[in-house]
Amino acid sequence: MALARLLTPRDFGLVAMVTTLIAFVGSFRDFGLPLATVHQERVDDRQLSALFWLNLRWNLLIALSLAALAPALAWFYGEPRLVAITLVMALGVFGIGLSVQHESLLTRRLRFGALTAIELGALVAGSAVGIGAALAGAGYWALVLQFLVNLLAKSAALWAIGGWRPARPAGRDGAPGPDLRAILAYSRQTTAQRIIAHIGRNLDRVLVGAVGGPAALGLYDRSYQWSIFPTAQVHGPLLGVAVASLSRLRHDPARYRAHCRLALLLVFSLCLPATAFMFTEATAVILLLLGDQWLAAVPIFRLLCLAAFVNCATVVTKWLYLSLGETGRQLRWSLIATPVPILAVALGARWGAYGVALGFTGATCLLAYPSVAYCLKTSPLGLRDFLGVLWRPAAAAIAAAAALALARALLPIPGALVPALALKLALFGGVDLALWAGLPGGWPLVVALLRSSPLSRARRPRPAAPSKT
Repeated sequence: MALARLLTPRDFGLVAMVTTLIAFVGSFRDFGLPLATVHQERVDDRQLSALFWLNLRWNLLIALSLAALAPALAWFYGEPRLVAITLVMALGVFGIGLSVQHESLLTRRLRFGALTAIELGALVAGSAVGIGAALAGAGYWALVLQFLVNLLAKSAALWAIGGWRPARPAGRDGAPGPDLRAILAYSRQTTAQRIIAHIGRNLDRVLVGAVGGPAALGLYDRSYQWSIFPTAQVHGPLLGVAVASLSRLRHDPARYRAHCRLALLLVFSLCLPATAFMFTEATAVILLLLGDQWLAAVPIFRLLCLAAFVNCATVVTKWLYLSLGETGRQLRWSLIATPVPILAVALGARWGAYGVALGFTGATCLLAYPSVAYCLKTSPLGLRDFLGVLWRPAAAAIAAAAALALARALLPIPGALVPALALKLALFGGVDLALWAGLPGGWPLVVALLRSSPLSRARRPRPAAPSKT
């Protein structure tokens, strides 16, 4: 929010041209090894060390490849400044790659408090450097420095807090054991799926940058990032939690199904209303988050909020694929589905950034039901279970958005931006909560969610210690 007022859409667009490539590289940067490590029931120090040295070689190759691609990227977009930006950001990619095993170990140990502290500390460090550089007049380099410091600080903290150190690399004679081969098979399928899915999800930004230039891409990229903000802030941090927890329950279908239902209900109840509110109040939200120089992004932002609302119901299928070890089926679905958004955004590109957003949103809506149905076909969680969890938060969020739009039309809310938006949020939240709990079966679910909260568990009396006799 601060940088959006200190920099221009063109600055953000320049960096987004590189981050799109960085994100593509990120789809195979760690070769899927962290999630593969988390998924395994047992993993020993020898395997972890072997995976670390394998990932280090792979990560070095990725960083060198990024550096080699810098001139080609600058030629593609017609922006010579991208060469230096890419070289600096490649250093950050290599730095974070040094700590992927440390992060996976903390996830396996369920040390999510430590992971949260590391993430927040790195974000604060990166943001402080970025804002300071922007105030000093560094322009787009402020965003590059923010990216670099964030990743390097996170990597250093993971090494310091994780406590694990790899053993020296084994000789060539040591063949991987059965468990290591299973990890590598899991990671290969995960990586292939990520690469294919990334092309479908990020071609839109490549086309906007190529057709409209840095300014158009800046508007589109910020609209996309803020539209998925609620889902990213909930789904992203919970991915490791979900995979680590559900992987341990995959041999107990009843418990797996019960935990899935409760977790999905919480995710949908947080993400869907937040995204619906942003869709309804798109202009005010853009003014609050980015400032008046970004008002041209409002139509794009509103379309992408619709895509994010629908995508919230499909992104959680990743939990199910990874926790059940069904990365092969996940890869097959990506091969089937990815051509749809590619074709849609390519057709929309002739109408600029808005046309690309329209194509992306249409493809997202078209694929929503098939992607969920395909995932659940072999899952302990049935389609009826999934829809039974989804309908309540979705209906409440849509009804609250309609009530807010009606109230705004009948009784315009005057006043400054922040107080008026706060009042609208209170109205929206009140309607959403009332409908969520008031719909049939609502209160038992409220009780179930409260009982599953950390605070509720902390208040429960601990069982008495066993007698020494």
